Amino acid sequence: MPVRGEVNRIERCLDAVLAQDWPADRLEIIVVDGAPDDGTATAAERVLATRSEVRSEVVANPGGGRGANLNRGLHEASGSIVCRVDARSALPPGYIAACVEVLQDPTVAVVGGAQVAVAPETGAKAAGIGRGLNNRLAMGMARYRRATGSGPTDTVYLGAFRRSELDAAGGWDESLEINEDFDLNRRMIAFGTVWFDSRLAVSYLARDSVAAVGRQYWTFGRWKVRYLRRRREGPRLRQAVGLAVLPGLALVLIAVGRRPRRLRVPLLLAASGATLAAEALGASPGGASPTLRTRAWSVITCATVVASWSAGAWWELVTGERNADG
Repeated sequence: MPVRGEVNRIERCLDAVLAQDWPADRLEIIVVDGAPDDGTATAAERVLATRSEVRSEVVANPGGGRGANLNRGLHEASGSIVCRVDARSALPPGYIAACVEVLQDPTVAVVGGAQVAVAPETGAKAAGIGRGLNNRLAMGMARYRRATGSGPTDTVYLGAFRRSELDAAGGWDESLEINEDFDLNRRMIAFGTVWFDSRLAVSYLARDSVAAVGRQYWTFGRWKVRYLRRRREGPRLRQAVGLAVLPGLALVLIAVGRRPRRLRVPLLLAASGATLAAEALGASPGGASPTLRTRAWSVITCATVVASWSAGAWWELVTGERNADG
């Protein structure tokens, strides 16, 4: 578990790990702290001290990024199967057992599940942010972002691996601040299938403001372009659609601005209706019917995600280094 600045979330995450339907004497927890002075390590040690029968360790790795922290944890781990966990996540009780079960199949190299955003607090705004981050259309229709059956995929949320194969693949690329899981899964296919298991729905604590979500997805967009350049790959269909959002939005605004004034309001109303329809169509099935205010915040969150990702990607395309390996 790589951590940095997670003092307010580490207890929730560790409680979920400790509540696994798995023998305590066969469980090992390695927390690697990239910022040892921020209080996260102390909070983690306090939780882990309540379960002395579970082998655990909190490792300081000052200044370590996510990839470096993951590799340090891999170095410290002794198990034959390694589960990658994030401090914002909460594993369902049967997570480890299901991962071990699937990895008994030698043709499967990686198994993981869905990321299900949950509101960080109560209220319509927080609920809307969580709903927006679960919107399948806004999140690009990646398999781990939508409700779907189990099967092969290109990447999963978190992931569990056989230790020997993870070592052979070289672990996580420490030069990638974002996209390190996708990169690893691409390399792991040399050992077998990347498998999405629909039982592994992991709750993920969403950011607490739309502005924070925007910054997050701006960074995601930039790093996706950096990754594609480094690997000399073209964008996938869902990424190409995301890239088209910013110029498409600009064309729509230009078109609306050039229409006669009497048509501008109907056009804007039509665009708003289409946005609401997309929000409803992309929403995950089930759950209580949201309030209008929650749905409004969901629309704002969806728009922020898509526009921020697209803007970040275009910014990197225009201003970023052409030769990422140099």
